[in-house]
Amino acid sequence: MVTLNAMQDMMGGFFAPELPRHANFPYPEGECCVWTESGRAALECLLWNMPTPPRRAWVPRMACNTLCEPLLRCGIPLHRYGCDEQFRPLLPEKAGQEDLLILINYFGVMEEMVANAAARFPGMVIVDATMALYSPPPPGVPAFYSPRKFSGVPDGGVALAPFALTKQPAELSASAARALFMLERLEHGAGAALPASLEAEAGLSRPARRISPLTRQLLHSIDYAAAAQRRLENYAMLHRHLAGLNRLHLPLHPAHAPMCYPLVSGIPELRDALVEAGVALPLFWPEVVETTDASAPENKLARTLLPLPLDQRYATADMEHLAALILRG
Repeated sequence: MVTLNAMQDMMGGFFAPELPRHANFPYPEGECCVWTESGRAALECLLWNMPTPPRRAWVPRMACNTLCEPLLRCGIPLHRYGCDEQFRPLLPEKAGQEDLLILINYFGVMEEMVANAAARFPGMVIVDATMALYSPPPPGVPAFYSPRKFSGVPDGGVALAPFALTKQPAELSASAARALFMLERLEHGAGAALPASLEAEAGLSRPARRISPLTRQLLHSIDYAAAAQRRLENYAMLHRHLAGLNRLHLPLHPAHAPMCYPLVSGIPELRDALVEAGVALPLFWPEVVETTDASAPENKLARTLLPLPLDQRYATADMEHLAALILRG
């Protein structure tokens, strides 16, 4: 008599969601690529496996405090470094070979900047690519990713390294309850789903776990090639309309699909006008606004940056509408 193993699912009965399987996520699981519960869990996994333990870590001032959580759990002393008005890193002058530098590929359009900085730093480098899902790191440099910033998944992270990631999180994540905000958005809209979204985000501030079975299946169900193409097309449309008023010097043709179109303009009250028109514009770095002087480049960028949506949910007509709202402002 054939019986099902207790760890297997039951035959028959009710259905789970029937998801397609594109299986073209950019970073397949393997010896040097581990899928985790979150981007910060992926960073923690990289830190566990670095060939040389860092003496101290240099972290961008232009970063969320969540970036520091894995470093503090690993007992690595933190030091901050700044950036200029174009997000170019102002590298620490006293760094040594045992120092670790965290470089952020902001919005997925700063690849050249990241590569140049990594080549100049005398110590170890890890790329924070949580805003740059489609961008591979420079050769020989570890990176970590956060796919939930790019698609409909409740959590998830990726640790990618040029060395084997032999030490991995022991505990498995569970995402079904955390996914509530995505279902609520479908039925009731973004405003109604916001509290559940914030609760889901807060639940990720804990020691590293492996990716959940739900999120793994969701990642395989998304057509990342099609999503990347749509993002690049939408970026090109916005840049054609808005490059003339953008104070950021952005590439005409990004090498890989970006997270958003970062706009810094001199149009007063533009954020309020766009939010009133129904455009979600999160303040990415409230901690920077609160802890730095108003005249500092990081403070100005945090206050004035408008991360315009350009993802795969939107077509050319949506980008034309968004650009028109801004140009009328």
